[in-house]
Amino acid sequence: MYAANNPFADFMKPELLSNEIAELFKPVQSLVDVNTKTVETLVALQKAYVEELANASVEQFKTLCECKDPKAALDLQVKFYKSVEAKMTETAEKSVAAMTVAKDAYVATVEESAKKATEMAEETAKKVADLKVA
Repeated sequence: MYAANNPFADFMKPELLSNEIAELFKPVQSLVDVNTKTVETLVALQKAYVEELANASVEQFKTLCECKDPKAALDLQVKFYKSVEAKMTETAEKSVAAMTVAKDAYVATVEESAKKATEMAEETAKKVADLKVA
């Protein structure tokens, strides 16, 4: 088959190949970027939570050491555990939100990629059909 009749002749030219490959890998790079951002967000949330929990635990220990009344100590512990629960819930909600953003980005990227792949396949099929007619 001659280059003039071959719809794929330009596809294998080195200067076009790198552009085509770069274009094909854009969705993959987008997904890598989404993963990276999501992991960074989740790690930052967990780091902040653990640091805050450690600091609060040290403060709670100091406060309990100074407390002489068992009822007051129990009240301090209940208050402490409620604050830990609230912070844990807040961190979990932020983590779920980050994962939701990542999921939405994944879905959008995959849908757009599928749309482009369909368009490319239809375009190629049309070129092949035109070749058969000619």
